[in-house]
Amino acid sequence: MHDLGKDPIINAVHNGIKRGIRVALEHDCLGSAVILILCGVDAMAYLDMPASQHDATRNDFVRWAEQYIKFPCNEQLTGLDLYGARCAMLHNYGTASDLSRKGKCRQVGYMDESVPEVRFDPNVSKDLVLVSVPALADAFFSGVDKFLVDLFAVKKKAPIAEQRLKKLVQAIPFKQAKTGAV
Repeated sequence: MHDLGKDPIINAVHNGIKRGIRVALEHDCLGSAVILILCGVDAMAYLDMPASQHDATRNDFVRWAEQYIKFPCNEQLTGLDLYGARCAMLHNYGTASDLSRKGKCRQVGYMDESVPEVRFDPNVSKDLVLVSVPALADAFFSGVDKFLVDLFAVKKKAPIAEQRLKKLVQAIPFKQAKTGAV
């Protein structure tokens, strides 16, 4: 019988990336959830980058986010909005990034549950967009699921993705050998 826990998609993506986000949300750690989601986008962009490339770039992140992060409301976040949010959260645990300060993307603020899931009112601010963190997680999870199907449907990309999936952090059970020493 095949141990699904050893499959890199189950191990790294479902039991690693997605589970970490779910745990953060279940414990109302919204900032932690945002960081994990944005790191997850980086990981998916890494899986999707060209074979000759070794590290994901801003363009890879933006392209992946544009294609796979979709909300069920009219307003959407751009890939550049999300990249700016990534930089702000990872570099200073904040909402302002170099890109948002220069007007190249909107500053992303965070909310708990909200309908619509993304709120933008240029009459209030042309530079600020708000997103529900649980909705961002849902959009990311749906995007990952669609992306993995798309990725493995391309015969040329599948073997590269298989190799890269093995490089993602994997949980490996470790059993300590019992010794007589105290």
